[in-house]
Amino acid sequence: MPLAFLFWGSLLTFLFVVASYIYLIIKFAPQTDWSALHNLDFKFLLLAVFLLFTYHLLDTLRLKTIAEGFNIRYGYLYGYITSLIATFGATITPAHIGGELVIFYLLKRLKIQNRKIWGSILFKTVSGISFFFVALPIFVIYTFSNKWILKKLLLLGSIFALFSLISFPIFKWFQKLEKGKGISKGIKRYCITILYFWRKKRSLFLKACLYSIGLYLVFLSFAPALLKALHIKFDLLEIYLIQLPLIYAIFTSPSPGGSGVGELGGVAIFEGVVPSNIIGIFIILWRFLSQYLSATLGGLIFTILVYHDWKQMELNKFLTKS
Repeated sequence: MPLAFLFWGSLLTFLFVVASYIYLIIKFAPQTDWSALHNLDFKFLLLAVFLLFTYHLLDTLRLKTIAEGFNIRYGYLYGYITSLIATFGATITPAHIGGELVIFYLLKRLKIQNRKIWGSILFKTVSGISFFFVALPIFVIYTFSNKWILKKLLLLGSIFALFSLISFPIFKWFQKLEKGKGISKGIKRYCITILYFWRKKRSLFLKACLYSIGLYLVFLSFAPALLKALHIKFDLLEIYLIQLPLIYAIFTSPSPGGSGVGELGGVAIFEGVVPSNIIGIFIILWRFLSQYLSATLGGLIFTILVYHDWKQMELNKFLTKS
């Protein structure tokens, strides 16, 4: 991934997030009950942090399971670091594409063959779709049988379309940058590896799908944990179901990391469920803990790794000349 794209992607994500947070502050600040922050139930705030740890653990187990099918071996710590950095890559790129490219870079550092890396990445993506496939009938039935939810979905769709329009230029720029690298061509070339994996390592793939489903269920659990921390009464099943349209929007949005869509879409979905004097605080905490904290940590670790690799490369050049 070009460093220039990392910079501009990070800048665009930052602008989207800041603009969304400013909107939340302007809209809700006059009625916000700031004392809610002082009255947070820290047991449930710690639960949200634990959910964050669990989310990346399941992501680590998923990729390691698939990678082992290609005889790729690495430690759990490196796998956990990979998950955090992949969140950073996904957060600053359109449609979360950067997460896959970052994984390629991190596995390439281990001197692994390209075909094995692309095979692992593609199967990781396919296994991730398993949750959306399983949840689709529930999403359709719940949404279209409830006029209140349908109205929220229409508003969410408008927000999704707006940020898609804003993100379109950078999405096209990303495609132009990557065209010369032949990523899509490379993935197609290794489809035969995927077929082999499915025929010979099917149990590992199904195991990875279970990790993916668990991962997204953990993601859906951030909201109830934070609602409990804010002392808001709610129906647990309703909170899980009402988030389904939002999770589809966030993970398919062409805006970097679903930024903007997650914040404003969160307001559209949770308004009426979360009291208006707390919803701004809730959305900011929810997005920070469920995505931006991981992306920030991943970005810091990625910067350290890139700097270390650059210094190692410079050292090797010096030794070669000597």
